[in-house]
Amino acid sequence: MATSSPNSRAGSARGAGAAYLMGVAVRPTLLFMTAFALNVTPHEAAHATASYMLGFSSTLYQMWVNPDAAAATTRQLIAIAVAGPIFSLTLGLISFALYLWRFSRRPSGLLFLMLAIVGFYLFLGPVAAAAFGGDFNVALRSAGASKLLMNVITIVGVLILPATMYFMGKELFSWAPPWFSRSKAALCTTVGPWLIGTFLITLVYLPLPRFLIVPNFVGSAFWAFAVIGASLSKRTVQAVRPIRSLTPVDLIVTAAALLMVRLLVHGLRLAH
Repeated sequence: MATSSPNSRAGSARGAGAAYLMGVAVRPTLLFMTAFALNVTPHEAAHATASYMLGFSSTLYQMWVNPDAAAATTRQLIAIAVAGPIFSLTLGLISFALYLWRFSRRPSGLLFLMLAIVGFYLFLGPVAAAAFGGDFNVALRSAGASKLLMNVITIVGVLILPATMYFMGKELFSWAPPWFSRSKAALCTTVGPWLIGTFLITLVYLPLPRFLIVPNFVGSAFWAFAVIGASLSKRTVQAVRPIRSLTPVDLIVTAAALLMVRLLVHGLRLAH
């Protein structure tokens, strides 16, 4: 049975139509939106679930949760606060392990990589903001942590998060077609998900409280390090990734993720 060489496959794809090329360029942004929805909303659901399991009612929305935890103990407040970041870190680690073990050479690998990136970001972001606000700030203040400790944790997060995004940007770059120029590859794999993806996902999540909209855009600035990582990547060999245009599975998973978001716009009450 005859097989085609990488060069012939690249040449065939290079000569494909505009729709194919557009699908290839758009796929990273679409899968970033999907990974964001599949992580952020369940992240909030983890807070709500922890609150419910500890005996407190709560209302779960698409990007935040209102727990009725005024009577909670210090330990209970800490458990509720850290449940979200721990969920995101767990999802990120599982997704990245699956990516490395089985899916890095399959078309679905790009989604697993995006799930890992968003998971790590949703854990390290609160770490980097520990001195200012967010989940770990709530947990640390509930535990009576000193300002010095919160500042140290913030510094650690500020150092680790950019490094993580930098190396993830280099990995994302490998998912661009080998015939894309360096700038075009960086644009479609990192700049598009960062700028276009963040804007579109914010629109999908509306309406949102004002206190969530600005931090969402400000926090996304760490994607600049992914852009730097992609821009500095070398392309000395043919890409080994299975570069694909948008697939029906991509669209189905994205639609399901965004439907989940829209169903929670008016809140879901978890009451005892």
